[in-house]
Amino acid sequence: MNRWFIAIACLIVFAGCTKSNDIATNVQKQAAIDDQKLADFIKANNLNAVHVGAPKTDTIGVYYVIEDPGTDAALYTTSTSVTVSFTAKYINDNGTETQFTSTNDFNPSYVLGATIKGWQLGIQAAKINKGGRVRLLMSSRYAYGPYPQSQYNLPANSILDFDIKIFDVTN
Repeated sequence: MNRWFIAIACLIVFAGCTKSNDIATNVQKQAAIDDQKLADFIKANNLNAVHVGAPKTDTIGVYYVIEDPGTDAALYTTSTSVTVSFTAKYINDNGTETQFTSTNDFNPSYVLGATIKGWQLGIQAAKINKGGRVRLLMSSRYAYGPYPQSQYNLPANSILDFDIKIFDVTN
């Protein structure tokens, strides 16, 4: 009886280990797919995109393009509130883009630490001043990952492209 209990316990433990390795493997596979799609998109569109983090030694899948640096200096932390307008698109498998949301004439405010990770990393790295505009390109792992956003008709593992205008920065 004791041997059967130990054998079953071992099977459960090893089965659990396999699943966690499968998750890690899937995350790594998706990261490689995203990184290649982002690199191809940046090259095909001749974008002067800056990689957040150390180039070629970092796995951060976030890039920024400063469209307008703005005029009034701003300091960003995770507790900073930003008032913005933006247009958001996702990059399709064929390299085209589909817009999934826009603020239009509404300028919402967000606490930076409560936004998706791509915004947190990209806005802080770009150091855009008030009145400036930045374009953020991010892999799915820095956006919504494997979770589709049905309210936006946004597929799982979407690579996102945000065009963001910074109106105000409050610390």
